[in-house]
Amino acid sequence: MSSEGHPIERLTADQAMLRARRNDLRRYPSPERDGERLYPLASPTVTPSFRIEEGDTIFAIGSCFARNVEKALESAGRRVLSREFDLGEIGASLEDPANFFNKYSIHSVLNEVRWALERETYPGAEAIYEVGPGRYVDAQLGMARLDFPIETILAFRHRYLDAMAAVAHADVLILTLGYVETWFDRKLGLYLNVVPPTQLIKAEPERFEFRVLSYGDVLAGLNDLHALLLRHRTRPLKMLVTVSPVPLLATFRDMDVLVANAYSKSVQRAALEEFVMGKEGVDYFPSYEFVTLSNPAVAWSRGDYRHVSADVVTRIMDDVLRRYVGGDSAAAGSLSPEALRSTVRMLSRLGHHEEMIALCARHRDLADADAEVLLLEAASARRLDRLEEAFGALAKAQALAPDRPDALERMILLCRPMRQKARARELLARHAQTFPGRSGFREKVTWI
Repeated sequence: MSSEGHPIERLTADQAMLRARRNDLRRYPSPERDGERLYPLASPTVTPSFRIEEGDTIFAIGSCFARNVEKALESAGRRVLSREFDLGEIGASLEDPANFFNKYSIHSVLNEVRWALERETYPGAEAIYEVGPGRYVDAQLGMARLDFPIETILAFRHRYLDAMAAVAHADVLILTLGYVETWFDRKLGLYLNVVPPTQLIKAEPERFEFRVLSYGDVLAGLNDLHALLLRHRTRPLKMLVTVSPVPLLATFRDMDVLVANAYSKSVQRAALEEFVMGKEGVDYFPSYEFVTLSNPAVAWSRGDYRHVSADVVTRIMDDVLRRYVGGDSAAAGSLSPEALRSTVRMLSRLGHHEEMIALCARHRDLADADAEVLLLEAASARRLDRLEEAFGALAKAQALAPDRPDALERMILLCRPMRQKARARELLARHAQTFPGRSGFREKVTWI
């Protein structure tokens, strides 16, 4: 009886040994060796199979983390088609219509792309649930109530699908998988994006099912999406796939949400590993690993362990751009100004002052061009009692932003432990001339 199974990769023993010898990153980081690759911010490395050219357009689809990706890429000057939309009256009525693009499972993504590219498959009014007189819900788009006539909603829905159809001509598609806990409408034979309205569940309790996707379900959905895209694209597909690090808010399974979330993320991560094998122009990018392997103190914002820190998102997107756009510069360990600022903020928050000052030294030109970085560098140097270094950083920050009082005021205060009253008097006179309205600060400097 054969026990070979169905491995996703097979090599002879000598090929595996040769590859291992050539892989400088094969050993897990330890504090004594390459520890900085893991803490405070994990830095997993990938080898791109394609390049994102400077003028390439990008479309991001998937869970709410995809919206973070879009904003970061747009801030970096990239054209993001999934943020270029006009959803008319209904879109304008919502606080953030971009949330309509959040798709939490592979089937939700597949639904929208298929309807956008093969419009005849869209079920129309059947997929718009009435929850009261003149009130509707589209369980593909989220929980927002649509208090509009059904004709207006359907017109809006087609505008939405027109925007979604940009997946056919965007140069780069970024897909972020979210969850495997899904809902299924048995009447329509349709996976939903969110929980169906409670009114309908009560009225038709047999119509809807809660389903937890398997590895096979996720992989089949990915392959169906890939085939659909290839059928409708006229240019080569460049696709980055990843798993959202944002965990489940709550679970419908009879288990601890921590366990349910571990399954949800790991089964999608495993499916993506097989999905990318042998597919030209399709890469996995480890944004999930970036976040979940990092120090929680810097990985999460809002103190809730669910929303990824903006600084970490910036670093992830910087890594994408350096590796996929920057070419050889990525290997040199270069950082963008935004990524340096984000990393400095993270190290400062953790109190890693020596590391932060060393980082600024390695990227001196970038640090010296950013007043915020210099102020943080000065604060760390002050904590380490390196007063002259702190004063020098403050002086450079003040020169970069002469209209801001904070650097000059910190220089004045630093003169006291440096025992430099004459310099303090000179700076105080400059302060009075430049910031006459801040006499309250000057009145407190009594030690001169």
